[in-house]
Amino acid sequence: MARRSDDAIFFVMGVLTGLTVGALVTLLTTPYTGKEVRGKIVDKSKEARERLRVLREEIRKEFEERAGKLKGEAAEKFEALRKKVDELLDRLESHLG
Repeated sequence: MARRSDDAIFFVMGVLTGLTVGALVTLLTTPYTGKEVRGKIVDKSKEARERLRVLREEIRKEFEERAGKLKGEAAEKFEALRKKVDELLDRLESHLG
């Protein structure tokens, strides 16, 4: 499970690094005026924020789904264990009584 979490972190870091490098290359090679570049930077930063918001929401939903699934599995295992303990106690009681 930790491996997938690490992969997600590396992916987000890669996206942010790519955005930063792309922005720097654009700044250094652009034929646009400073005002035009600033406008484009503002637009791109808004797009990046929206992408990150969407990614965060997807990660939150995935986490909730997995947490719910794990909760259900834990409840099933607990119930199975409880039944086994009850059976063992019944057997012990029948042997002692």
